[in-house]
Amino acid sequence: MLIQFVRGLLIFAAGLSTSFGMETPHNILVLGGTGRLGAEIVASLTTAGHPVTVFARPNSDRSRLKDLSVNYIVGDLLDGSGVLAELNGEKFDYVIDASARGPSNDPFYSDVMKNILTALQVREVQQFILHGSIGAGNSADVFTAAMYKRMRKVMQAKTEAENLLIQSGIPYTIIRNGVIKLDGTAATGTAVLTEDATKMGTVTRPDLATLTMQCLGVENCLNKTFHALDASWESDPGY
Repeated sequence: MLIQFVRGLLIFAAGLSTSFGMETPHNILVLGGTGRLGAEIVASLTTAGHPVTVFARPNSDRSRLKDLSVNYIVGDLLDGSGVLAELNGEKFDYVIDASARGPSNDPFYSDVMKNILTALQVREVQQFILHGSIGAGNSADVFTAAMYKRMRKVMQAKTEAENLLIQSGIPYTIIRNGVIKLDGTAATGTAVLTEDATKMGTVTRPDLATLTMQCLGVENCLNKTFHALDASWESDPGY
């Protein structure tokens, strides 16, 4: 059943070609750009010729980006005044948030979103792409009660981050993932997006980067929340 469902989604993926100006380079800010997913996205963006700025902590490991031509803004996303100061005078056409944190009960995701939106509030951002998690917002029922209980604090923070972005007035795209394959797993090229919040699946980081590029500057993706799926992993025991 999932194979048939995902095949149907390929029609949707093919329809993500209605862009509004990505033929020319655009200044793009990437949060979490030194991380495993963020680095894949940054590589895709630079390959496409876009000027990329990565917001990174002073002690961030930049090794994943060592061969890429990127600019850096150094700061701490949890320091609201610092984020505001570091972004003062900067203008970005697009913002991609791939920031992540290990298991924690603090409101990292919502705090980061508050800080970055405050810094961007007077800027003309054409699209803000947020990489979130299945289990946030209207997808909480995808998890069993026991699973959700273990992740409740994180999902609450991610839900608040989504809501803050939606309410900001900035055109947004939220891409939620479920299970991500181990670092280094090659792309399949068959990952797709669905607006069905009851679906959960497995996906690779390179494929998530590809889905990001497919939605960058695309009208059909604006002000929508998607789940990333890949039929290649439908029998994956991780979900």
